[in-house]
Amino acid sequence: MFSFVLSALAFIFAIFPYVVQSATPAFSTLYDEDEQMSFSINLPDNSTDLYFSFSAPAYSWVAIGTGDSMAGSLMMIMYGSPDAQARVLQRNTPNTLPYLLVTHKPVSGHTEPTFTTEVQVEVLDGTSIQNESYVLNALCHGCRSWNGGSLNLNITVQPFIYAFGPNIGASSTSPTLGLRRHSAFGRIFPPLSLTVANINTGHFTMNMIQATGPGGLPPSQSTIESGAALSGSLQKDGDKASPGHGILMILITLILIPFDVIIVGVCKWMRPHIIISSFSLILVITSMGLGIYVSTEYNRSKTFNTPHQILGFISILGLLFIAGLGIYSRQIQNKAAKLDDETYTPPKRSTELLSSIHTWTARIVWLLLIINNGM
Repeated sequence: MFSFVLSALAFIFAIFPYVVQSATPAFSTLYDEDEQMSFSINLPDNSTDLYFSFSAPAYSWVAIGTGDSMAGSLMMIMYGSPDAQARVLQRNTPNTLPYLLVTHKPVSGHTEPTFTTEVQVEVLDGTSIQNESYVLNALCHGCRSWNGGSLNLNITVQPFIYAFGPNIGASSTSPTLGLRRHSAFGRIFPPLSLTVANINTGHFTMNMIQATGPGGLPPSQSTIESGAALSGSLQKDGDKASPGHGILMILITLILIPFDVIIVGVCKWMRPHIIISSFSLILVITSMGLGIYVSTEYNRSKTFNTPHQILGFISILGLLFIAGLGIYSRQIQNKAAKLDDETYTPPKRSTELLSSIHTWTARIVWLLLIINNGM
């Protein structure tokens, strides 16, 4: 009897490691030591769910997205404040921090992600802000496939992208919070042993086969990489067009136009006035181009219906009207100079009216530009 008990215990202890091992969630993990970022995924057998753990420095926002580009990517975006209690924001949950914005990127290209309710994220224990870092543990329902894209679960090189926002705080509790352009971004690639010909240099991929198996939360804040690798360095980025747009408009509004007023109003120098006005118009059009480019990147401005944009377009039309009126007035003056006074004399009342319209329109447009610069 005693020997039977010993044999039974020996058998139990022999199979115990395999039982424990089978209950351990399968996972693939990316770890970027330089950026202190960790991302792990688990794909439970016979399920449409996806577990993931994501930790990164507490920038204004941090994001992980599927695919090798922004177009069509399903993105997980966290944003919040290090001095607040950490939870996840979904549309139907209390306003808490850090916020998880689950987004489906439109296929239009490199623009700000938009919030979607197509997938649902369930926050798990351990989600917090620790040592100025976001830590998110979550179960995502519907993250394997969505309208416009899906994960390939049968490959070892599923591409992912990631990005960091500017190093400033986020203060809104809304899932539609306007996000600033990323200050840095990267793509994750497999180890050389997993690289295939159709994977371009610089991407980040996860081994989906390795991540498939027993379900459960993968290791949180893991520093051991498994089934993923980075290739290349983080690419610095930022919004350079917005400062360019603002600097040009300040230069035009506060320097060039006042100087032009002195030239034409006090000194009565017409040729320098024409040169400065033409140069200012070129800069305004350039600034408008930068403004339009920036506007197309963000949800809050891509419909071109904000007060700043409307006032800007009105100002541009006013400047073009002033330029056209100035050219027309100049043609009348040149025609009068070429012909005999007896042959052609421009109506004095007409020239005075044109000059008055030109002057007052210029003053109004300048005022609009000053107001718009402050918006």
